[in-house]
Amino acid sequence: MPEPRANPILVLGATGFVGRRVTEVLLKRGHPVRALVRPHGTPRPSPPGLVRVTGDLLDPSELTGAFEGVGTVYYLVHSMASRNRSVDFAHLDRQIARNTVRAATRAGVERIIYVGGLGRGSIESSPHLESRQEVEEILASGSPSLTTLRAAIILGAGGASFEMMVQLVERLPAMICPQWIRTRCQPIALDDLVEYLVGCLFEPQTSGRGFDAGGPDVLPYYEMLHRIGDRLGAPSWIISTPLLTPRLSSHWVGFITTVPAPMARLLVDGMSTEVTCRENEIRKHVDVRLHSFDEALDLALAGRPLRPLSIRQHLARLPGGGDRLVSFPPARTRSGR
Repeated sequence: MPEPRANPILVLGATGFVGRRVTEVLLKRGHPVRALVRPHGTPRPSPPGLVRVTGDLLDPSELTGAFEGVGTVYYLVHSMASRNRSVDFAHLDRQIARNTVRAATRAGVERIIYVGGLGRGSIESSPHLESRQEVEEILASGSPSLTTLRAAIILGAGGASFEMMVQLVERLPAMICPQWIRTRCQPIALDDLVEYLVGCLFEPQTSGRGFDAGGPDVLPYYEMLHRIGDRLGAPSWIISTPLLTPRLSSHWVGFITTVPAPMARLLVDGMSTEVTCRENEIRKHVDVRLHSFDEALDLALAGRPLRPLSIRQHLARLPGGGDRLVSFPPARTRSGR
């Protein structure tokens, strides 16, 4: 592996789901890392090699110091997590992306590495996926070379989509779902995505290019819910109906889970779009031993406690628990299980 670069690496979103793991891996491998944190955030001790710089991505005047002397920027932020229903997350994402690319251009940053969303070019898209694509275009408009890794659901404890699915299985003995339950998805393990992100730092041929990044398994959402239920020992009944729209289902998802309702609505809207890799070129440039869905699920569940509601605990103890799982469409026969 090449020697660590002298220039610091700036991680935007270093306290987030993906950014936190990227920061940990970069530091472990000896890279100097700079993290942009909000001015009014809670002070935390910094591990060796990490420098925290205060600044607001919505205020361009606060970004000069953070970007000065930086060689590479990891752009791992989005505004979708806001609990304020009146916030136009796409507008905020555009503003943050423009401020970032201008600050990076002025500072002479060489590269920006970004996590976008799969589903590019789909006939049916969603506001979330469209915003991810728009941010990619904005980041590519400056002088730094942009590398984009486009991912679907990221399997890891604390990830919004993952937590939404696990909490639904934990808390609901039966689910009435819209037709998106049949939509196919190609999730990726958090550790695998992080290895791709860090690996791109050392692979010049990834500079200035975009890649689809998915795991080895392509599954419909109902199959992912089935497998989560198998792992938890409490499978849910799943009923699919065209009478329930994604927008309507997002309301009860926001009510049942801890995912903020505005984010749940955006995530559910995105589930109507098939998000699978159209190419696997990243595998030619960065060698990663990809985890299967079941392997990634085990790693992710090991990082979070099981907190089912009392009704779920009771139903999980009913005789023939696993045999009570019924779904429409029926789950596919799983080989070797």
